[in-house]
Amino acid sequence: MIDPRDVALQRTCPILAAPRFGVLPEMKNGQRVVVAANGVFIQMKLDWLDCTLRLADVASAPPLPYGTVQERIAFAFGVIPVRLLEAFIEAGRARLPNEAAGGLIYSRRTNGLRLQMYDALQTSPDGIDYRMPKLEEDESIAIDLHTHGRSPAFWSPTDNRDDQGVKVAGVFGHLHQARPSAAFRLAVNGYYQSLRHPWEAAKPPEDDLEAGSCWLILKWLGLARGGQWNI
Repeated sequence: MIDPRDVALQRTCPILAAPRFGVLPEMKNGQRVVVAANGVFIQMKLDWLDCTLRLADVASAPPLPYGTVQERIAFAFGVIPVRLLEAFIEAGRARLPNEAAGGLIYSRRTNGLRLQMYDALQTSPDGIDYRMPKLEEDESIAIDLHTHGRSPAFWSPTDNRDDQGVKVAGVFGHLHQARPSAAFRLAVNGYYQSLRHPWEAAKPPEDDLEAGSCWLILKWLGLARGGQWNI
């Protein structure tokens, strides 16, 4: 007899084998683990996110008689508007030398994003405590943002403790300089997948659009002349 607690856990996060000849069944919002011939994967689906991430490799012998799975990250809103990130950077600069925090909030009704700066309860150049905004019934925080003021962008132990849910996290540093530093990652319940972003390039994002040698990377990022960015 199966323990009812195990039944509840397996309903919350089921595990299945990747079909070798067919396709994986569609999933509703939630999470599941997929065991494939090329690894163990976590699939997460939310209103704004549909992703498949490799959690672990599997031994080559004995070979598992399953199909293969490919990693992917897709956003319901398509691409992240660079203008919203630039607006956040300017808001962070206005709050120097202290840190600032905000988020890009996804609306299921409009299928779009809006920038919301968080109300600071206590802030300094070394940290910030803030009040989370009230969300409409159809809204969720997709991209969580904060600054490190004049310090570089990096993931602090506090950031790691905060990024335990499911979201894209971004941090900007060196805001006193013309070109800030930045770091982005997808956080899935404590698992982190580093993400590329326009600010990591040697040139400004607008110049990179003409860099033929970087075209494949830029195409993957979703950079376009319209000022959009897709991780």
